Amino acid sequence: MGVAVGLVIAEVGLRVSGLGHPGLYIYDRYTGWRLDPGASLWQTQEGHAHVVVNSAGMRDREHTVAKPPHTIRIAFLGDSFTEAKQVPQQDTFCAVVERDLRSCPAAAGKNVETLNFGCDSYGTAQELETLRHRVWPFSPDVVVLAIFTGNDIRNDSIVLEGDKCQPFFSYRDGELVLSGAFEESPWFRFQCMMRFDSQRFATLNLLGELRSAIRARWRRRHAAPLQRYQAGASELGLDDWIYRPPQTADQREAWKVAEGEIEMVHQEAARHGARFLAVTLSTGVQVYPDPAARRDYTQRWGMNGLFYPDFRIKALGQRMGFDVLNIAPIFQAYADAHHVFLHGFSNTRLGTGHWNATGHRLGGGLIAQRLCEILARPAPFAPASAEIK
Repeated sequence: MGVAVGLVIAEVGLRVSGLGHPGLYIYDRYTGWRLDPGASLWQTQEGHAHVVVNSAGMRDREHTVAKPPHTIRIAFLGDSFTEAKQVPQQDTFCAVVERDLRSCPAAAGKNVETLNFGCDSYGTAQELETLRHRVWPFSPDVVVLAIFTGNDIRNDSIVLEGDKCQPFFSYRDGELVLSGAFEESPWFRFQCMMRFDSQRFATLNLLGELRSAIRARWRRRHAAPLQRYQAGASELGLDDWIYRPPQTADQREAWKVAEGEIEMVHQEAARHGARFLAVTLSTGVQVYPDPAARRDYTQRWGMNGLFYPDFRIKALGQRMGFDVLNIAPIFQAYADAHHVFLHGFSNTRLGTGHWNATGHRLGGGLIAQRLCEILARPAPFAPASAEIK
């Protein structure tokens, strides 16, 4: 009883003083977790931004569910790069797309709205479930799937992904079906629910933030300053194997599932009469503004280049009949020409992590340009029927 009373006092005190706050994420039956409607906090671990979640659970401004007349709506699906809590909301690539498309001839006389359904650590299966269960009530005209190749392929593998509190698709009798403990075990889902619902408590979140801050400070103090990638250096949380053809059975299966899920998103959009665009984003090493550093990395891992995942997804789009925008090659040329970092912040290490404001501005402009071309077409693509190899 004394412990319970103490925790209640601590919780109230932290909230009143402003020192503590609930977390951003809550349990979700379909995706494992999602942004908590109405949540807000200051994010300072990577970049610096005030993060506010709207009433529909988007890191975005408020939107009516019913689409206003004479409006083009574009729904973005993605992970932490799309959620983009490292920069202010108005600097995210979703916001940049909305502003840039106002000058698109195909949108003349219409209002443009972008809807940011991105969520930290999502894989393609979660993005597909988000589309099915949360996006369609908003009646988007275009669906954009932002693919972060640095870990999305692993996220889609029930074997390679470590966090099992999420839906997975697996091939059974030649078809992708939901599988895994999250789908099949009520007890496991209950444990996942308890894991995320505990984030509603400011006391537990403050303890977690203190632990993260101590670990981040320790890493900064003990990490040698890097002006370029050291030979073989890897970025925490990303997969080095992704830049070359898969070498193991698990990697090959991960790619097969990921490609199947991307095509399922495309078909889901087509069934609802929405246009579809897949966008492959960039990793830090792909666009690091030092060719010698990139060469060190590729030589250490025996790679021929850094764009294998981007071009593989481009080839998938050509087979299945949907548009793919590969951002990384364009970013690399821009970074080399201007010697500018598109990933990283002053309180982290430049060239790693998420896009900074410059990366979002450049990426948003490229996406808006491609969307303007797509909107000029008379009708969405018909569903593709080609077989996924």
